[in-house]
Amino acid sequence: MRSLKLGVAGMRGVIGSGLAPARIIDFASAFGTFLNGGSVIVARDTRISSDMVSHAVFSALLSCGCQVYDAGITSAPQLHFMVPHLKADGALLLGAGHQGAGWNAIIPLAANGAYFNSIQIQEMLDIYHSHRYQAMNWDKIGKVHSIPLDAGDQYLDALCSKVDVEAIRRAKFTVVADFCNGTGSVIAEKFASRLGIKMIAINNLLSGILPHEPEPRPRSGFQVQSIMAPLKADCGLVFNTDMSRLAVVTDTGETLSEEYTFPLIADYVLSKNPGCHTVVTNLCSTRTLDDIVAKYGCELEKTRVGQANMIDKMAETGAIMAGEGSGSVSVKGWVNGFDGFMAAAMLLESMAVRKMTVSGLAAALPRYFIVKKVINCPSSHAYAVIRSLKKHFADAKINEDDGLRFDWQDGWISLRAAATEPVIRMIAEYKNREMAVDRALYVRGLIERLVAS
Repeated sequence: MRSLKLGVAGMRGVIGSGLAPARIIDFASAFGTFLNGGSVIVARDTRISSDMVSHAVFSALLSCGCQVYDAGITSAPQLHFMVPHLKADGALLLGAGHQGAGWNAIIPLAANGAYFNSIQIQEMLDIYHSHRYQAMNWDKIGKVHSIPLDAGDQYLDALCSKVDVEAIRRAKFTVVADFCNGTGSVIAEKFASRLGIKMIAINNLLSGILPHEPEPRPRSGFQVQSIMAPLKADCGLVFNTDMSRLAVVTDTGETLSEEYTFPLIADYVLSKNPGCHTVVTNLCSTRTLDDIVAKYGCELEKTRVGQANMIDKMAETGAIMAGEGSGSVSVKGWVNGFDGFMAAAMLLESMAVRKMTVSGLAAALPRYFIVKKVINCPSSHAYAVIRSLKKHFADAKINEDDGLRFDWQDGWISLRAAATEPVIRMIAEYKNREMAVDRALYVRGLIERLVAS
């Protein structure tokens, strides 16, 4: 199976077998050449391999004549904020976010702090594949600079200006937060202090060791769930390592699906912004969001999976917010990316302003039963395998905008080749739990037989 992936999400792979120093240097050189030098902020996560990746990246950028600003261990939303705030020409985010400990990634950001769009990434990849990089003479090589010492404070100041801090402070919430030993740990205490919450942070060591699966899903929330009752906590927050995704544990100890993070926040944002607004999501997020958006008479735009697609469509349509069923949320007027800190703050604001528990907010959502499976499949075969399933579901409405989505009146199934891993991602959602499980097992069996053959 492939251990290296190139695409809109940059370069990512397994350290050693895929993401090797020579490839890292080539990719960073292509980025520096694309920018024709310029100023670049580099931020990394806590993974053990990130030191190696960052040194290779620095060397490549400096050779292209870039002025490199070392942000050290910094979360993804902070980097999205810093690039336009510090007027940099671009940035590289080093970290694999929701993927396992053996993975790492190099993600390019544009001057507006967003992921590269499809045109930008294609131009850069053309440079990468040509192996023709800008190389400066000895006296024109770039230098490494430090970012402002108060960069984290500037981000938090800006974030707090977007939420009702006083309402949150008055509520005096107790929150358990799991940072998966990731980048959010760096400013966690300051975040809690600004909002006036009592935060019990777990897995907040910058050790490079991931204490559990970094993707925030119900099973990732069991450690938070286990201490909610003894601590009489009002809410549990489970983040991925780069702070772009959030899953929620309720005050009653329910580990909510990450699919419900965006609907919980969308319900609050739309309720306090009357009028018809556009909300952006992808083609395989829960129908709960469809119901929430319809409740407020708003429009839902659906696009392909991926942060770049979300942010591009948000800008194109003037949407009030965007998000995915991965626990990712972006709001208009904030950073051009997904922000777990902002999502957490808005959830707490919703609880405080509405004077409701998070379990109460969750109970008010329309609920469906959703099953998510990851099926190993070589990337070179994934699309052919997915296409071959069309003949098995002739009675369904079929959408081919992002893999295949089969819709029936009582549910749907989505199948797509992952952009970041050599797998097929399958989602089945129905009102009935048994139907969701049965459909998922049936489709998984079909795919595994096709892959084996």
